[in-house]
Amino acid sequence: MSFALLVYATGCNMERGTGERMVDLQHVTDDEDAQLSNLDAAISRNKQDASLYARRAKVLIRRQEYEKALSDANSAIGLNESNMGYLFLKAQVLRSLGKPNEALKLALQAERNSYQNASLYTLLSDLYLQLKQPNEAGKAARKALEFDPNNGYALYFKGKASAAIGDTTRALANYRLAVAEEPDLLEAQRELAGALVFKHQFEDAKPQLRKVKALLPKDGLVWFYQGVYYQLQQKPDSALWSYSQALKLADTLQVAHARTGILLYSRYDYAGAISHLEKAIEGNQKNIKYISALANAYERTGQNLNALEQYQRVIALQPDHALANQSINRLKAKLTRPVPFVRRDTIEYLQSR
Repeated sequence: MSFALLVYATGCNMERGTGERMVDLQHVTDDEDAQLSNLDAAISRNKQDASLYARRAKVLIRRQEYEKALSDANSAIGLNESNMGYLFLKAQVLRSLGKPNEALKLALQAERNSYQNASLYTLLSDLYLQLKQPNEAGKAARKALEFDPNNGYALYFKGKASAAIGDTTRALANYRLAVAEEPDLLEAQRELAGALVFKHQFEDAKPQLRKVKALLPKDGLVWFYQGVYYQLQQKPDSALWSYSQALKLADTLQVAHARTGILLYSRYDYAGAISHLEKAIEGNQKNIKYISALANAYERTGQNLNALEQYQRVIALQPDHALANQSINRLKAKLTRPVPFVRRDTIEYLQSR
């Protein structure tokens, strides 16, 4: 079950429709086409019933027809601005449309107006994580668990928040609990595998990786975690192959580019390292290890200006970095060294030899 379906399924009840000819949707729960058909008919008979638009929006979310769902959520809000459940519904849609800032604003507005439940705080936790605010994400997840202590999704996001601040022990514990409470939450299964790998619990990690690979064969992160597993097991060839599979599925996966780049750099494949480290640096602007490796790879391949720029970035982060300072002095001397004059007749003579 996706997160969008979670909030669809567990959100608090909206106001009930007042249209006396409203169909009983419970009888067509598993037939989304029938639901939509009945809702379309009901709305055509009663265009002032906000709950009908909200119900149709929920079905459209499940069908991933988010623009249509957004239109219906707006219609529900326009008809009943006081129902904070409709703001929550719109926040779900905006989250699915990749607009976390807008979604967060609405979710917080709903919370301030006393719309408080496990689903709202689970949504808030997810949004805060997307916006790289792990501390706030952790707080929201804990609030969700106050309403529902066994909420597998809240436990999952609490685990992600812990991982984001470097607390891998707590992250692992929460992923275990999330999987126990919500076995069908595949993202939790995947992150459990990753946490086991990073905690060097290889005996448990191996079967968990095998399991999630079967469940999510086209998930780039699964292959990335397998790559880390092999790398920590001192199997660089297998690690590189796994990372390559991860990047085939998700070329924007910067952690896979970073580890691939460092492995290739250690093998003196500087051109290969550059192609991956350039992509990794985009999300690692303060990682001296990656920046230094990229700088040295540039220098090794004769790209002195690029190398100088990267070494200067290292110094900006760590002014007393000895190697970077030495490299900058060396490159400046090389770049400012005058080009020796060579007579034309000498060049012609050399070309004739």
